[in-house]
Amino acid sequence: MIRYSVIGAVGYVCGELLRMMVAHPEGKLVNVLDTFGVGDKICDYHPHLRGFYDQQILDINEENVKATAEASDVVFVQVPSGSVAQWAEIVLAAGKKVIDIGADIRFRDAEVWEKWYGMKHPNPQMTHDAVYCIPEVMREDAKGKSLIANPGCYPTATTIGLQPVLKAGHIVENTIVVDAKSGFTGAGRRPAQNKILAEAENNFCAYALGGGHRHTPEIEQNIAYITGKDLMKPETWQYINFQPHLLPQVRGIEVTIYATLNHDYTNDELYELYKEFYKDEPFVQVYPGKQPVQTKWTYGTNFCAVTPTYDARTHRLIVSSVIDNIGKGAAGQAIQNMNLIMGIPETTGLLFPAMYP
Repeated sequence: MIRYSVIGAVGYVCGELLRMMVAHPEGKLVNVLDTFGVGDKICDYHPHLRGFYDQQILDINEENVKATAEASDVVFVQVPSGSVAQWAEIVLAAGKKVIDIGADIRFRDAEVWEKWYGMKHPNPQMTHDAVYCIPEVMREDAKGKSLIANPGCYPTATTIGLQPVLKAGHIVENTIVVDAKSGFTGAGRRPAQNKILAEAENNFCAYALGGGHRHTPEIEQNIAYITGKDLMKPETWQYINFQPHLLPQVRGIEVTIYATLNHDYTNDELYELYKEFYKDEPFVQVYPGKQPVQTKWTYGTNFCAVTPTYDARTHRLIVSSVIDNIGKGAAGQAIQNMNLIMGIPETTGLLFPAMYP
């Protein structure tokens, strides 16, 4: 039995994590903590979980986190940027495991985080101690570890979409362009004008124009990892163009990846390359060029679906990669990482099909 708790439980991602954990045969929920809704039941904020979880929401403070750590094996954390370290330190001191769903420990070089997040990192050593893990990319690094940085949603879809050709060494450096689109749950649960129905419905827009999105260096760090570059020397990383957009839908991410290749492929050859590369990955589904993947195919799951193609006229790779942004892009991957570090099959509790249509 894996005793787990959630800090930041009222948000969409933690609600999705709790939903997915209902079917996990090894999981037992201990505590839920948040600064919002303290004293209420967790199902008051995630009504779809009524009848499954009735735990009272505890305030996030030192006393409650310490008690939670003592009673748990794993603690999932999703709190505002810059505040993970103080709670992770308590959990780790109790000899328990932490999976941070946020971004505080995703970069090996804390200065990169400070540059993109605009604040001083509270515990740079923690960024060195943590293991960033997309299981399909760096599972061996994470096995048995106690501090896991759960990847971002856009970097997950992009990295899985790029990995086979990066490993093959066929991408011309600094030619990668990522055209990305996400549903509104990627913007979190806090209300904002652009998220009300009258603003979001039938609307489509780019945001963070000009290369300003914080997932840009995370993708570049992943490319550096796959290609064997020094993660502590960001000046050696490949540069990419990453441009996100908001889709007028609740869930789902689609990234269309473009890159110049130094090796010609047919679409069939590229499909075979990807299919062979991911043949032992239960959560990656590869489709041929005649079947462009759709966000609906991964809705509510931990799957990533990929269609790789090649434009022989321009010598460019074009890959479409889709995930559920709060599934494989957050909660599902956090559970997969929990399974990995706890030494049980990664698929435990996660093998279920998408909701469709």
